[in-house]
Formats: sequence, C-alpha cells, structure tokens
Amino acid sequence: MRRRLSFGMLFVLFGTLFTATFAWSQAQAPVTTAVRAGRLFDPKSGDLLTNQVVLIQGEKITQVGPVASVAIPAGARVIDLSRATVLPGLIDGHVHLTDAVGNLQHQMMVGYHWAMASLNAGYTTQVAMGSHGGGFADVELKRAIESGLVSGPRIVTAGPILNVTAAGNAYFPIDFKPVEPDIVANGAGALRAGVRELAHYGAEHVKIHTTGRFYFDSKGQMFNTPLLTLDEMKAVVDEAHRQGMWVATHTYGGEGLRITIDAGVDNVQHATAATDDDIKMFVQKKMPITTTILDHRQDEPGDLKEWAPYSRFRLVEQTWKKMLAAGVILGWGSGSAPPPGRVFNKECNCSHGVQGEMFPIFVKWGATPVYTLRMATTVNAEIIHKSDTLGTIEKGKFADLIAVAGDPLQDISEMQRVKFVMKGGLVVRDDFATQNNGALRSEK
Repeated sequence: MRRRLSFGMLFVLFGTLFTATFAWSQAQAPVTTAVRAGRLFDPKSGDLLTNQVVLIQGEKITQVGPVASVAIPAGARVIDLSRATVLPGLIDGHVHLTDAVGNLQHQMMVGYHWAMASLNAGYTTQVAMGSHGGGFADVELKRAIESGLVSGPRIVTAGPILNVTAAGNAYFPIDFKPVEPDIVANGAGALRAGVRELAHYGAEHVKIHTTGRFYFDSKGQMFNTPLLTLDEMKAVVDEAHRQGMWVATHTYGGEGLRITIDAGVDNVQHATAATDDDIKMFVQKKMPITTTILDHRQDEPGDLKEWAPYSRFRLVEQTWKKMLAAGVILGWGSGSAPPPGRVFNKECNCSHGVQGEMFPIFVKWGATPVYTLRMATTVNAEIIHKSDTLGTIEKGKFADLIAVAGDPLQDISEMQRVKFVMKGGLVVRDDFATQNNGALRSEK
C-alpha cells in the first residue's frame, strides 16, 4: 500500500525545504563591504565630504553618508581609508589598447597588459578609441572581463576604426591585395555597411577620422585635409544612432571639423586647430570635445623639426584655453597606447598608467582642480552615456572607487599617485593596507 502524506507531514517537509533554501540563500548573499573615507570627493558639489562611510554589496553601492548616520552592519568587511581622499573611479575617454602586431590572441594579451596598467592607476573605465590594427581584440577582452575569466577595467569598445580611403604614402602590395588595419569604406552606403559590421561584432561606438594629413604655414596656421563629405558623415552618424551606438571622430580642424559639426557627431577628439567660430558651434550644439595633449607633446620634436616654432602641442594649448573660457564641454582622454606608439614616460617606456600628468597640465592652463576631476568623472560619464552607473559615489552606482593620500583639491598632482583602486566592489590595489601591515610588523 502506498502511504499518503498528511497535511502535517507536508507542512514539515515544506518547512524544512524553506529553511534549507533560506540558509543557502543567506550563505550566498554578498558580504557587505564598508569603506571608511576620511575625505570623499563629490563631483556634483565639488566638495570634499569628511568622515564618510560607503556601503557596498556585490558590485553596487548601497548607501553613502556620514559616519554618524550610516551604521556598518555586523560582519561587514571594513576597508579603512580614514586618512585618505576617496574619489569615483576615473574614466579615460581616449585609449588604445592594442599595437597591430601578431594575431588576435597576442592583441588580447597586449590589450590586457596595458588595460591593467591604467586600471592600477585609477582608470576603472577606459574608452577604446580604435584598435589600430588589433581588430576586435578590445571587444573580446571586454567579454573575457565581464564573464569573470579575467579581472580588468570596464572597456567601452570601438573595434577597428572606420575610415575612408585617405591620401598617404602607402606601398601598393605585391600580391595586389591591400591589407588595411581599419575598416575602409567609401560612399554613404559603404560607410553604413561598415557601421553595421562594427555593431555586428560587438563594438559600442564608432571611431572615424574626418581629417587626415596636415601642415603649418609660415604664419603658424594649421591646414588639415578633410576626408569625408557631409553626406558620408551624416550617414555614419545616422546609422550609428540607429544601431544604438555613438560616434567619436579624430578631427583637428578646417573643413573636416566643420563637416563633423554639421553632421552632429557625439564627441570630437582633439579639435587641435578649432577656430573661434568652431568653438561657438561647440557651445551652441553642446558638443563635447575630448582633447588629448600628451601625445601632441610626444610629437612636438618632429613637428618643430619641420615647422618650428609651430607645433600641435603649442597650438592645442591656445585652443584648449579658448574652449575652457567659452564653456565648451571638455572631456578627459589621454591618448595612451602601447609602446612604441605612445610613450609619455621614458622611465617606464609607457603611457598607460602615467596619464595622470594631464591633471596638472590642465590646471596650469587655467582649469581648477575640481574642474579637471569632473572631466574624468561626471563629464566623461555623460559623454559615454553611462552617468546612471558611473561618475559619482552614490547609491545604486558601481562601486568604482579610488583613493590618494593627500588632498587633490590643494595639490592636483596627487592624481599621479593613486594608492587604492576598487572596481565593482573588488579591490584591485591597496597600498594603504600594505603600509599599515608594514607598520604593524615594525612595531612588533
């Protein structure tokens, strides 16, 4: 005979299952992390808030506030940054991760190495502005990071640069099959197809050059070769927006810049030779400009050899100051790339990880420390359409935090000495803990 379960037996069975499930769910619940911040930078107000606590569960912030009003839960992991300044993770709006050498596996390893170098310097989000021959290595690296296969920064991907055929000094290949590091397309239809190809393989935005070869005349005026027609540029912008992507352009000035403005691109990189009229249009259209400068400084010896006393670095200083005074939306982007392409620091033979030198340069050019920190946090978060999750230390946003020992509002060079990095609630670097442990050992 089969025994029938009574109501009481069923109740006990379901109760046991509920208890076991609840216990399992509690065991799987993320542990709360509490960060004690002696000073916490709020980009919105521009203030340093003192004696703050940041509570984190998983990869998101759950609560932020003064020590007196935020209770640290029992059993929470506590990170003591009470003698430090805590800031939102930085966003580098212009990096290159690959070096166009070797196959995809090699490119991914190169990309991973340099992305980690910048992450350790506080750049928890990095916007790849074209792979320069690395194909879709940035997309594959992003997938590996997001799947948990490897740790790394948040990468906003571009894949290969989309370009038209430009004037140059390229050799015609002996096998009659031109090999291009970029996606090369001509005409509105072909460029639309190029955008669709980028979208198909996982790129999040389009990077395209709208100016090419350039020179300075004897009076110091910079002339830039335009690359796209207005119809072509409008087709790129329209198709990108249809695909849920945004468009960034490499543009120095001249007709190519005017076409870029008229087409309504989302973000202009460089704008080195922007005129007063161009700057008025930037303001009118609320068009963000991300000006890299350390790459221009690296190229200055070559520029001066050909056009002394004129160079891109000297010109961009004048242009950037004008844009700052006019109220242009100015993003923060380093132009960092693997050596030998970009070397901002000869001692390390690198550019990734040392791009913080831009902060004091911008301050020297007239920006306040607060302004420069906003460029690399809230402003960049708006430019890349991620202000809902990045840019500030607030409830609901990713727990991307960095810390420095001193006060960057008094000495912006502190941003070149980041000592703590957390990305998504996971500690990537903590020099403060290392120092504290060393002090404890010495006391013993």
